[in-house]
Amino acid sequence: MQLKAVNKHTERSTDRAQAYSQLKVLATQFKSRSVAKIAVMIKAGGHFDKVITMIDEMIVLLRQEEADDIAHRDRCENAQNANANEMGDLKHEIKKTKASLKRMGNTKKELEDEIGALEKEIDASNKDMAELLKFRNKENADFEQALKDDTDAAALLRSAIVALSKYYKDNKIPLPALVQKAPEYENDADKAPETNFADNDSRKSETGGILAILEMLVEDTEKEMKEGRADNSDAQDKYLKQNGALQATLDSQEETKVNTETELADLEEKIASFEKYKNEKGADKDAESDTEKSLGTDCSWVKTHFSSRRDKRKTEIQGLVDAKGFLAGVAAGNDPLPLE
Repeated sequence: MQLKAVNKHTERSTDRAQAYSQLKVLATQFKSRSVAKIAVMIKAGGHFDKVITMIDEMIVLLRQEEADDIAHRDRCENAQNANANEMGDLKHEIKKTKASLKRMGNTKKELEDEIGALEKEIDASNKDMAELLKFRNKENADFEQALKDDTDAAALLRSAIVALSKYYKDNKIPLPALVQKAPEYENDADKAPETNFADNDSRKSETGGILAILEMLVEDTEKEMKEGRADNSDAQDKYLKQNGALQATLDSQEETKVNTETELADLEEKIASFEKYKNEKGADKDAESDTEKSLGTDCSWVKTHFSSRRDKRKTEIQGLVDAKGFLAGVAAGNDPLPLE
């Protein structure tokens, strides 16, 4: 019995040494820390069955790690693609908005220039109206002064006729008819009046001629006043017509200016809206840039290490599978094939 127990202990020691040796070879072949760890445990006296269970657990963890890496890779690829698409859309929107703002800026400049030109035209129209009114006021003032002068002259002439008539009446000097034929020179400016030296009776005729001349002067003055009124009325009509035309032009200019200013105000409001939109998209772009950097930190390993990690993990799993098979054969008392 003692010999048998010793033989069994010796066999187990031999199996353990052989298992350690083979697992060490596997660890070196597959460059697997897990297999090396198992080899150390075998050498330290770990039970084969427990070690096999531990290998199964390691394989499960490695496969879970594989699934986690794949999930991480897919998450990174999806996030980076979404980020790239969003960045592209934002850049396009910002570029398009900038182009729209540039066009609106040009339109704004045109409207401002148009308003400036309209203001100059309005000033010119107001100046023309002021000049026209000034000229009309002077013209009317000249007419009123001429009318006053003519009125005073007519009044003075009438006073002279009354005074002269009264003088002859008071002195009982007979007067010829006050209405008589006008001197010939009034009808013919190139013909001078005849000069006759007559007696006292001719003085009566002269007196009558003076009165007739005074009457004609009164008539001429009144005629001049009548013509002056007609001319002034005609001038007033012309003024009203010209001023009305200028006023219509001014009203049109001011209406156009108001409409243009309204259009400019609407455009400025639109520009402000587009500027706000551009700034918002700029802020979104900055946020996406931060996301891009964050993804770069989190996902940079995918391009550089994912494949190597996968290959290494595959190799390690294969090493664990081979080690498990070897230990299972040893535990069953079989003579396992030597591992290369």
